[in-house]
Amino acid sequence: MTQIARKNRWIRAVLATILFPLTLFQAAASRYTQRTCKPAGRLVDIGKRKLHTRVTGEGGPTVILEAGMGGCSIGWSLVQQELSQHATVLSYDRAGFGWSPQPMGEPTCQAYVDDLKRLLEALELKPPYLLVGHSFGGMIVRLFASRYPDDVLGIVLVDAAHECRFLSSQRSESRTKVRHANERLYKWGYRLSPLGIPRLLRKHIGHNGLPAHLQAAAVSVGYRSHAYQAAYEEFLHMEQSAMQLKEAPPVYSGMPVLVLTAGKQSEEWKQDQQPLLFLSNRVKHTIVEDSWHSIQIYRPEAVTEAALELLYIKEGWPE
Repeated sequence: MTQIARKNRWIRAVLATILFPLTLFQAAASRYTQRTCKPAGRLVDIGKRKLHTRVTGEGGPTVILEAGMGGCSIGWSLVQQELSQHATVLSYDRAGFGWSPQPMGEPTCQAYVDDLKRLLEALELKPPYLLVGHSFGGMIVRLFASRYPDDVLGIVLVDAAHECRFLSSQRSESRTKVRHANERLYKWGYRLSPLGIPRLLRKHIGHNGLPAHLQAAAVSVGYRSHAYQAAYEEFLHMEQSAMQLKEAPPVYSGMPVLVLTAGKQSEEWKQDQQPLLFLSNRVKHTIVEDSWHSIQIYRPEAVTEAALELLYIKEGWPE
């Protein structure tokens, strides 16, 4: 555990003890939502921990949906419903997020790839896999493809982050300001979540913009203390994750990769998408003009069409 992590864990524990009535409020509210907001899937034991997993559809290659930073399987609901008509589809909650109860100590891309591999083995889902990753999830699926190239038939990157955004040596002034702002947000969310302060302020970890019934579930799991812990620790390990990806072998040069970029993102973000267009010799790029960052929520049909295009590669793909 780093010195920063120890300090914040100590502060969190002291606040939870001193303001014990608020701690009771948070615990009671979390228990209530656990009873009223049931998971859509089931917990699967992968050895070190249990992960909430949802598998739908049948036949064909398995499509794996990997959420972005702080996200969970709920954010893929609209895409998963449609893709399940064509293939087996897996969405899951990384350790500590959604309905997965136990955060991991060092949540890096490498650790997440190891968890995903164990999950696939526990579910007996055989390759080939089509990997679909949103934002930070794009880094995870790229590392998975680097480690297991023979198991992957293609990658869909949904407004995915490139590792350069998280490397201190390549951070612009604007990126540094955003990082500091996010660090303060995650840090205080982590410290105050056992007291229910984020719940009172209506600040949750995870998705926005979903249909009402799905948004209610996303808010419910996003208020839980372990969601803030998982998100903060994921954030603190971002540079380590970026270095893991930078140092990994590139994906197979013939790997089909489809890059979706949200049209409503900043110009700097769009510029950072450019290196993704050179991941292999078979890359296609589509700008989803009328979408914000979470394309799978604002334009789910664009993600579905991209996945289907890789499941059934059509003419026009570079060879």
